[in-house]
Amino acid sequence: MLKEDFLPQLVVRNKETGATGVVCPDLPGPLSVDGPDEVGVVYDGETTAHGTDFRVLEVVGPENAVADLDKCGAGKGEQACIFLTIGSKGVECQRFGNLRWSLIFRTMKAKRHPEKLFPECQLS
Repeated sequence: MLKEDFLPQLVVRNKETGATGVVCPDLPGPLSVDGPDEVGVVYDGETTAHGTDFRVLEVVGPENAVADLDKCGAGKGEQACIFLTIGSKGVECQRFGNLRWSLIFRTMKAKRHPEKLFPECQLS
């Protein structure tokens, strides 16, 4: 596989550590932190992306996160997930989507930045 094959929202497993994570979009332009052979991966149990050499990653499959207004905390103030969005496509999870960085750098009432991967990231 090539680096370009590791698209955002793809679940991967690190062959060296066994950790599972999701590929996230790189920071835009000069803010990029990934090296020439790296893709950003947010591993289960973490909130930050780690630049990981694409050659140590194996594809598990698509993330397929399904946003749910109740489980994602809509209307629950600070308990709401910062990645919950509602737009022309309806309710969406943008944790690893193209709005990721805009939502992280935005001030809002929602404060929950989940560490676990879908579906464990949702409220019970």
